Amino acid sequence: MVAGHPNLSEEELQEFKELFDLVDQDKGGSISPEELGSLMETLGLKPNQEELDAMIREIDEDGNGEIEFDEFVQVMSRKVQPTYTPEEVKAAFKVFEGNSSGLPAGHVRTNTLERALTTYGTEKLSVDEAQDLLSQIDPDNTGVINYVEYVNMMVQ
Repeated sequence: MVAGHPNLSEEELQEFKELFDLVDQDKGGSISPEELGSLMETLGLKPNQEELDAMIREIDEDGNGEIEFDEFVQVMSRKVQPTYTPEEVKAAFKVFEGNSSGLPAGHVRTNTLERALTTYGTEKLSVDEAQDLLSQIDPDNTGVINYVEYVNMMVQ
């Protein structure tokens, strides 16, 4: 347990710091909308300025237009709750949808999800684990998941 972040181990906090430092390209101690945009592009996403500003506003507790480390940790350390609504789950998938993917709304590429599952979070999956999980969601190996249909099926 770490002071200020009682639900995190020292190791988890260190992982968050490393990730934060990678995104904080100018080493200014905060993540600007431009730096967040670079991260999103690295993930294969192309958010516009309005979307980036909305993401910053959602996380930015002190209202200075940037994300400080403590704000970053608050968001990154949220545990998945079984009380999420289907709309909230769909919104989480939508982050990975991307604007220029060429797919219809409500669809996401499995390789984008695989990259996220093996790169981010405190419990990263191995490539094999991620592929196994995704093969359960995309059994025909089409490379695309209709996440709206999937979420609707899971909550029935």
